[in-house]
Formats: sequence, structure tokens, C-alpha cells
Amino acid sequence: MKTKQVGEYLIKEPTVGSLFPIMKMMETDPQQFQLELAKASIYKDGQSIGEGINDLGIRDYMELMKAVMEVAGFAGEQGNA
Repeated sequence: MKTKQVGEYLIKEPTVGSLFPIMKMMETDPQQFQLELAKASIYKDGQSIGEGINDLGIRDYMELMKAVMEVAGFAGEQGNA
């Protein structure tokens, strides 16, 4: 499984078990899909960030989401994580 370090956060490739339940959201509610994908992928100090994602500044969130999309395989050929 792919990982990528972004500052103090570790981005981990989501598992099938964490991704499949939220896949429908990709079409029906893309913003919620992105948020749930982030919760499943971003770790700090060995723990999932979970609801702590709501406390991130938008600049940090955007930087982390770029890495999340790369690691999860949603960035296409541009993502070389």
C-alpha cells in the first residue's frame, strides 16, 4: 500500500473496506466523498485524523487532499506519489 508523508501527517492508501462504502458519494455528493476519503487516509501520530479534519486550516486541507488523491489513485497519471 502506498503512503506519503506531508509535514506531520502520513497519508495512507485507503483500504477496500474503507473506500467501497463511500464510493456512491463520488457521484452523488463529491464534497462529502472527499471529506470521508480524507478521514480514511490521513493519519497523525499513528491515528486516523477522523473528525479532527474539521479543525484543519483550508490551506493545510488542500495540500493534504492533493496527496490523498495521489496516494488513493484518483490523481491520474499526474500523481507520482
